[in-house]
Amino acid sequence: MMAKIRLEELTKVFPGQREPAVDSLTMDIPEGEIVILVGPSGCGKTTTMKLINRLIEPTSGRIFLDGEDVTRVNADQLRRRIGYVIQQIGLFPHMTIFDNIATVPRLLGWDKGRIVQRVDELLLAVGMSPEDYRRRYPRELSGGQRQRVGVARAMSADPDVMLMDEPFGAIDPITRDRLQNEFLRLQSELKKTIVFVTHDIDEAIKMGDRIAILRDHSQIAQYDTPERILVDPADDFVADFIGRDASLKRLNLSRVRDVQLLDWPSVQEGAGRDEVRKLLEISGKAAVVVLDGQRRPKRWLEMIGLSQVADGRLAEAGVPVETIGANVTLNHALNEMLGAYQSLAVVIDDDGAYQGVIDIAVINRAIRQMRGDRPDASGAAVAGRPG
Repeated sequence: MMAKIRLEELTKVFPGQREPAVDSLTMDIPEGEIVILVGPSGCGKTTTMKLINRLIEPTSGRIFLDGEDVTRVNADQLRRRIGYVIQQIGLFPHMTIFDNIATVPRLLGWDKGRIVQRVDELLLAVGMSPEDYRRRYPRELSGGQRQRVGVARAMSADPDVMLMDEPFGAIDPITRDRLQNEFLRLQSELKKTIVFVTHDIDEAIKMGDRIAILRDHSQIAQYDTPERILVDPADDFVADFIGRDASLKRLNLSRVRDVQLLDWPSVQEGAGRDEVRKLLEISGKAAVVVLDGQRRPKRWLEMIGLSQVADGRLAEAGVPVETIGANVTLNHALNEMLGAYQSLAVVIDDDGAYQGVIDIAVINRAIRQMRGDRPDASGAAVAGRPG
């Protein structure tokens, strides 16, 4: 695959420092992939990212973008070709959301109609209604909403390349997980080339097509796919950085859509008590899933709940159903099912329609398959080697 970005012997020595922050870094970043830079604090991750768009000028070495040496081109022009998202978001507080997102298109001389269209389509892409948010100010948004606007602003001029410096690091875990999932959905459609800095190996595994684990001075300890890094760490430094729970981390590599869902008895809201009772007896299950007219899961209904509801009113009985989409990771599914009713995760499609369920046995089977695929040093498969 062609390298969208190539760093060649890139070095940065800050004034007054004896040792380089980045020392002779060479790496290729493939087009259309998310490449994660991860490593201990102070190892040079953010400095490396800022060198790419020359927010920090390199001491030596070269930077290639689409085969062009951009080390000596106008830095402002270069940065307008590259979207940039930081943890602190950096929205202009005195400007509306519309004006924040429109900043770079205006600098590029876009006409007003094109800017309006672009801002609205980006707000929709990050799950925010243009009518509701276009005229608001950053202070009127939650942290998660401001982060979404930051991502939209970085994409405003439709750049081929995006740099993201711990973009989801300053928000709560639930919002962070949702934003990660939303961004991965966008990336599956847009196929941007993204360099993404994080200190969190779990986020790196979830988000990255490739991961560069860095030692001090941005020295590459291992640069590979998440799968290879988890099953075949290059050395003790990488293995220690990953941690001992590699099996659980591998659950971030597979998604619900990759496993076979289990069938589970379901009924429509208009079903009668006798139909539900018979289905429970035949299936041997403790509960059925009640679906609405669009086959969207609404509630769990147990045998004991049947006596509390009249025929045709099953939607009013039982326990509400919590659902997950087919694109979430198995790790996300496991987390959901641990606290869920019936210890199951109910899976829906993009329209919210019921698809099936996933349980702990499915997760266990996926982990065993991942272990069974682990290669030895020669590249041959080794079955059952513990992770």
